[in-house]
Amino acid sequence: MLPVTPDYFTLSYRPEEDVLVARWMRPVSLEEMCEGYLLLREAATTCRCRQWLIDARRRYNTHREGAHWMLTEFLPTLYPRLGGRTRLAYVLAPVLMRDAEADAAFPPASYFDDKPFAGAQFTDERAALEWLQQGRA
Repeated sequence: MLPVTPDYFTLSYRPEEDVLVARWMRPVSLEEMCEGYLLLREAATTCRCRQWLIDARRRYNTHREGAHWMLTEFLPTLYPRLGGRTRLAYVLAPVLMRDAEADAAFPPASYFDDKPFAGAQFTDERAALEWLQQGRA
């Protein structure tokens, strides 16, 4: 069973694809962002799912402080809990893909090479799902 979520965040599990889908419903504070990701991790532990589609099109606020928390505190906790490499596919509004500050907050693809987690950014949900499925092969 998935955890109860606050009004700014939804979670669903697609067992046929083995994908957890997290959707941010509005811009959030750093505290709300952290709470949402902790709920996502709880759901992933329950479902034993390491493929995450994160729809941030309505969130509009990637920032350095949140990215730092993700990289140094949150992401390193995934491997011990989930037992394998976790893939995070972020679906962003096209305008965010052109935001220099948001781009600077998200590490380059090479950052994930030796990590037990990987992240990528997309503007199309289908492309994000395809990337997640490639990681299962």
